[in-house]
Amino acid sequence: MSTRHSFLSTTGLLRSNSSVSVASSYHASTRDTMRGPTTVSSPAPTPTPDPQAPGPNSAKKLATRAGVLPLGSTFIVILAGFFSLLFIVCISFAFMGLEDGSEFKDTLNDLARNSPGIVLVGDNVDVDVDEPAVTVRWSILGCGSDFMLPQSGGIHGSDLCGTPVMALQIFVDGDDEPTATYDPQRMPFASDSGQRRSIQNLYQFDSDHVLDVHEARLYPFDEYHLTSTIRAISIATNQTVPIVRLPTITQTSSFIITPTDMASYVTMNATDGQQQQQSSRDLDLIIRRPGEARAFALLLFAASWMMTHAAMAYIILSFKADATKRIVHYMGFVLAAILLIPQMRNAMPDAPGFDGVLIDNIGFFPQMFLTGVSLIAILAALAKLELQGYYKEEEDKNNTLKEKQEDHKVKEAPAMPADGLRRLRMAGSSVDFRHIRNFSKKFTGGRMV
Repeated sequence: MSTRHSFLSTTGLLRSNSSVSVASSYHASTRDTMRGPTTVSSPAPTPTPDPQAPGPNSAKKLATRAGVLPLGSTFIVILAGFFSLLFIVCISFAFMGLEDGSEFKDTLNDLARNSPGIVLVGDNVDVDVDEPAVTVRWSILGCGSDFMLPQSGGIHGSDLCGTPVMALQIFVDGDDEPTATYDPQRMPFASDSGQRRSIQNLYQFDSDHVLDVHEARLYPFDEYHLTSTIRAISIATNQTVPIVRLPTITQTSSFIITPTDMASYVTMNATDGQQQQQSSRDLDLIIRRPGEARAFALLLFAASWMMTHAAMAYIILSFKADATKRIVHYMGFVLAAILLIPQMRNAMPDAPGFDGVLIDNIGFFPQMFLTGVSLIAILAALAKLELQGYYKEEEDKNNTLKEKQEDHKVKEAPAMPADGLRRLRMAGSSVDFRHIRNFSKKFTGGRMV
């Protein structure tokens, strides 16, 4: 019968017992049996080195998780700081590429080439909803070589437009008195260069307009409309000068402005009693909130309601809590909500006062009421838990006192006899001894001993 060797035995990795080695081991065991038992001192066991223990010269190995080397805490902090700085740098690019006057530059150059004349530019539109009023700052400009004062170009980035060459009076919304008066002779020259200087207060003026605020309660979706008419009169000829355009800025910090201007005329009574038409320019402004302001206001509105709902949820948790410390934590959150909700209301972009606008009627006022009620309910839960603890302590004290009194009564009471002895005494007290006496008489024959 042939012996089949395994792969490990044929390669030498696993060596099988040969017949010679088996026989030698058999004879050795036989000799040990015939000699008898001998006492052999076993050598001391050598310590087995721990394969996981690092040696003195071995390097520290990093532990891996699922074959991935985890990042260190220091590296994570440095990486977070790097991404934070990268975000700040990227978002700062929004301030780059903004040039002063670029909004009107193309418009003024186009007017100077195609429609030269007097132009009033609305540099600023100040909307005051609480007043309510709109203040527009105008710049009186002349576009084209025939209307521009020499050496006065460069206003709003346009070299083709400057201060007007003629003296003018500006009338706004049909006022009898001129709102502004412009005189080119008041423009000074630089002494060293002889260059004409453009003083802003000499060619700029403000006009105040009443604002229709019947939609103010719809904040942040409020929208306002403004209409105005402006006419210019030459002081030298006392004749109206056509105004070719009334461009204004289209965006402020709190509002988006949509201007529309058109040519118009007014009928005035002349000195000879005849009706006289004078040219004017009408302006329509549509004022609304920018999308970013509306988004931030709604996000703060939603966050305030979420805090209010969380404060109301803590009422249930407070009545189910079994520790005073937890209720105190819940009460701290509700107090923080009461303090934060007004701050979040004030943080809304250009938020109106607490005058009962729609966002307050469905937001701020009920939020403050509900968080206040939540705080009162949590205080009631805290008082309930404290009273329960007080009554439980009093009940425990009474039970302990009763147990002590009962133990004292048991110690002072006489010891009761055992049940067997007590039953024997009760049975012995009912025995009739006369039967025993009659039985003794019969046994002795009637003789008494």
